[in-house]
Amino acid sequence: MADSQLDELIERLLDDELSPAEVDELVGLLRDHPHKIGDLRSHLEIADLLSQYEDPYRDLDRFKAALQTRQDAAADRDGFVNRVVASAKNASASDDRLLCDTNEAQIGMPQASGARNSVARVPALVAWTGWFAAATAILLLAGVLLHEETTTVEISERPNFVSPTEADDPDDLGVAVLTQASQLVGKEVADLIPGQTIPPGTIAWESGLIQLEFYGGATVVAQGPAKLEILDASRVVCHSGRLRANVPEPARGFAVLAPTLELVDLGTEFGVDVSANGQTEVHVFDGTVEIYEPQSNRNLSTRRELNAGDAVAVGQGGERLPIDVRNQDFVTPGRLHELTNARNREQQRDWQEFRDSLRSDPRVVAYFPFDRSPTEDRTLDGYGSDGSRLVGAIVGCEWSEGRWPDKAALQFKRPGDRVRIQLPGEYDSLTYSTWLRVDGLDRRFNSLLLTDGFPVNAPHWQIRQDGRLILGVSHSPKASRDYMTEPVFDVFRLGQWVHLATVYDASERRIDHYVNGELHARTSLHEKAEGKLRIGDATIGNWYRGSNRFHPTKVRNLNGCMDELIVFGDVLGEAEIQKIYDVGKP
Repeated sequence: MADSQLDELIERLLDDELSPAEVDELVGLLRDHPHKIGDLRSHLEIADLLSQYEDPYRDLDRFKAALQTRQDAAADRDGFVNRVVASAKNASASDDRLLCDTNEAQIGMPQASGARNSVARVPALVAWTGWFAAATAILLLAGVLLHEETTTVEISERPNFVSPTEADDPDDLGVAVLTQASQLVGKEVADLIPGQTIPPGTIAWESGLIQLEFYGGATVVAQGPAKLEILDASRVVCHSGRLRANVPEPARGFAVLAPTLELVDLGTEFGVDVSANGQTEVHVFDGTVEIYEPQSNRNLSTRRELNAGDAVAVGQGGERLPIDVRNQDFVTPGRLHELTNARNREQQRDWQEFRDSLRSDPRVVAYFPFDRSPTEDRTLDGYGSDGSRLVGAIVGCEWSEGRWPDKAALQFKRPGDRVRIQLPGEYDSLTYSTWLRVDGLDRRFNSLLLTDGFPVNAPHWQIRQDGRLILGVSHSPKASRDYMTEPVFDVFRLGQWVHLATVYDASERRIDHYVNGELHARTSLHEKAEGKLRIGDATIGNWYRGSNRFHPTKVRNLNGCMDELIVFGDVLGEAEIQKIYDVGKP
């Protein structure tokens, strides 16, 4: 629990959100858990270098000034600590005053940032007296309290960056990608989604079609009922069912193993049909294939070559009978695409009925279906309670294709991309729901829907860079919590449409997170949680600090597409979340 609390406080520190009371709490925890000081130091050193790198005013003189300041700090350590601590406390207590005050002498900070014009200096010094001053104070204080050697706390010491190595790259355990699916029925395929990476293993289903594109280059359309055992990027066992394989030249050698034969492709297009009694049919539509007796290790004495227009049935006893080619019985990728589009149109009609039904749902605080207006391209139309119209202001975002070919979505890519909205009202509980395609987790926090600033009881719904879904709530100036899941997104889930829902249930005092209609995480509310939630001025896909004066804002833009966003002013249960997923599933 202490480690978790420490991690959360460190994250808030790096995010400029640490209150003075939380600074004291962090110092106390560091005193009791000295093993975390190294983690904190690494975060601060990297953040410091990044801030210098990203500083638009950096130049040689500023670098020298910063270096001199660090050397002075090392030489006069106690005095520096005292000044930094005093500045941090003053900054926390009078942030607004500092914004108006351009007199650097009144601020009393060391000249760490070098020369800058007076207009630009104000936010820079506020930033100094914000997280970095407080962070430096904590780091140095922790070092003083623990009597560490000077070298462990000197901020002038260059951090030891470790270059990424191959070991840092995630492993790809997949051998194929599921690129199309139509009307699949079966427990084992319930979670299959186009775009999903498929590892070696067995897939069995009762009915429906799937298209697999193997890493080796072969494309297979398989029709259920079927059971396929995928061995690697160029071999598959067809225990039962019907498949059609297209094998271009780069994939030559692709093999299909069946109960009564082994087929090796020589660059062609063919079909394999394995019946319930184990009899196997091979139909060659183009090019040439070789067939061998099963488990013969491709013994040449068992080899037979089949050319375009040939077809053979091989019985359980190995007898081979010529049959007529039935090309039309094996679904092509093009035909599957037509079937998928037809099914998508039906699914989209069902979703549109659901969308329209929400107009009369009194629990809806805001519903943005992300339908593109033909006349107002830069507004996001939605509606709130009682069907009243809501309008979002689109900033930077481009329209893109949504879950279905005729469905629109908004694409968030650049740091400035966002949709500004305003949602009035106060609520005991809230439910968030969205269809999302994440293309990358570029930021420490990747916004879904964030209120301006981070005031008490104004939730922040976002995704952490490690893929965790978070609902962050400030319960009081001294108690903020990130209610999060285990990682939902990894490199293999990027580019896929995913449904996310989060429920803040005040009556049951818990937070529920759902992924694709299923409960993914349940967390108890913090003991300090009380009062009604407010959204008010907020941003979709980004964050705005919320100030009448200019102030740098941390970059938290979403990298991906959003297709639908619903906010309910009430608790939705598992069945309702599942329904939203089922009706909206692409």
